Amino acid sequence: MKNFKSALYNEARKAIINNYGIDNYDEFRFGSNSLPLNKKEGRRELLSKKGIKNLLKASIIPLPDSQKQIFDDFVKQYLPHFEKTWKSLSKKDKSLYVKLIAFRVLGFRKVKLPRNNAEYWKAIEKAKSLIDWNITLDPQFLHFLLKKSDLKDIGYDIEFFFTEKGIAVDFILEQYAYKKKAKTVVGAEEGDVVFDLGACWGDTALYFADKVGDEGKVYSFEFIPGNIEIFNKNILLNPRLNRRIQLIPHPVTDRAGDSIFFFDNGPGSKVSSESFLEQAGDCTTESIDNFVKQNAIKKVDYIKMDIEGAEKLALEGAINTIKRFKPKLAIAIYHSLDDFATVPTWIMNLDLNYKIFIDHFSIHAEETICFAIPQKNNK
Repeated sequence: MKNFKSALYNEARKAIINNYGIDNYDEFRFGSNSLPLNKKEGRRELLSKKGIKNLLKASIIPLPDSQKQIFDDFVKQYLPHFEKTWKSLSKKDKSLYVKLIAFRVLGFRKVKLPRNNAEYWKAIEKAKSLIDWNITLDPQFLHFLLKKSDLKDIGYDIEFFFTEKGIAVDFILEQYAYKKKAKTVVGAEEGDVVFDLGACWGDTALYFADKVGDEGKVYSFEFIPGNIEIFNKNILLNPRLNRRIQLIPHPVTDRAGDSIFFFDNGPGSKVSSESFLEQAGDCTTESIDNFVKQNAIKKVDYIKMDIEGAEKLALEGAINTIKRFKPKLAIAIYHSLDDFATVPTWIMNLDLNYKIFIDHFSIHAEETICFAIPQKNNK
């Protein structure tokens, strides 16, 4: 394809004939009760005679103007950003990028993401085998239930309370490592100093602590009290890794010292810069640049961010750190279309010769990561 829009139209044209069902819907994430169809209804098999006929028709019939307009309206505000990012990506990542946008427009009925494959489901089944189903912890968040898990069987000397899907995504598929043909291109390495923004229940802190070894360090930022309680419980279960991890109980944004108000609802907590009726507490913000300066940190090798849509502000507050150390980056971009469109171009516009990669770690719209590494470090 010559450009982003033609690639998106092509993806949409192929998708509109589909009619996927429960096998393309994440019951674990959204619950079985919210599925808008009969659970017994599977997706239409495209290998039927009718399916083959429709598939052949879709390859020669242009996308209807009405569908084009829907996609045009969806992307028009950010089209220059989408175009610039798409052009910078590898062929594989280009395809994923337009599929993710098509999924946001058409939904699970029409678009199956590449992560919905045998490897993904095998990883979840393996994760289930690592769980003690009799020892659980209720995080008071949606329908989630954390189970005591031991990861030695998959190469991590880690015990903690977590979910089977989280284990599969974080530790087996490795959400925070971009890989090509099973070789890590962007990831935490031995001796790295890692900034873990959005540490939640401690899963990523433990993952990174295992990767960086005794010479490395993980600075984990998490400020929601309920999350911190579980974070501390999980870290204390791992004394070998404990000393590599430092918790910073502040939200990260572009400025240090501002007041933030919150209502504690675990990973779905409400946060505002202004006081509101339901608030349960308040705290002050931190910025990466300020933290690095105040603590005389000598190097930063890897920055991970998954902070519920505050990634762009946090990046603005890390700009001096990024320019000074040129760390590897793994930034969640799924919280909004604005993030999806503008975070990759923000990184490219730094003119630090970063190479951009895109990967995705669920069968729905969440868990898209923009990876970046300076070209001189690109393997």
